[in-house]
Amino acid sequence: MTIMILGCALFLGSHFINAWGYRPRVEAVAGHHGYMGLVTVGSIISIIMIVFGYKQMEAQFLWLPLAPSYKLALYLMPIAAILLVAGNLPCNISRYVPHSMLTGIVLWAALHLLANGDLASTIIFITFGGYALYRRFSLASKPQEPQPLYRDAVVVVIGLAVYWAMLRFHETLSGVALTG
Repeated sequence: MTIMILGCALFLGSHFINAWGYRPRVEAVAGHHGYMGLVTVGSIISIIMIVFGYKQMEAQFLWLPLAPSYKLALYLMPIAAILLVAGNLPCNISRYVPHSMLTGIVLWAALHLLANGDLASTIIFITFGGYALYRRFSLASKPQEPQPLYRDAVVVVIGLAVYWAMLRFHETLSGVALTG
């Protein structure tokens, strides 16, 4: 559990550099690419630590999830994946859902909290969901120009492909089988 919690702390620490206003200081010392490298390396190491720590933990259930929560997660996760993609590509979806990547992470975390009642999952999804929720409401929305509709179609197709990949490799990454 210690490795997983340290991974969560590293993830939050690397992301709160910007949220707490330290980004200009880091960029003054290391430059923009140095800052981005720090956050990227911190994120990758933290995710490896979280996955490694999660796989080592024994299940300690805090509550038993309701059976419909699994189906709800399967049906709504495509929306979370589409929002994740929309936050990274210019499209109309992100015009109507401000900070759509963060919104997708909040939805992903909330659905996983509903479908998992174990301590490790709770720590992980509160870490990611809590951070995304905090940032979602602490950032000002930026006005965006209308985009051609084909960009929304591209975002939806890529989002559904991301969802398929998450389904396909979920057991490999988390040890939890979702289908079949």
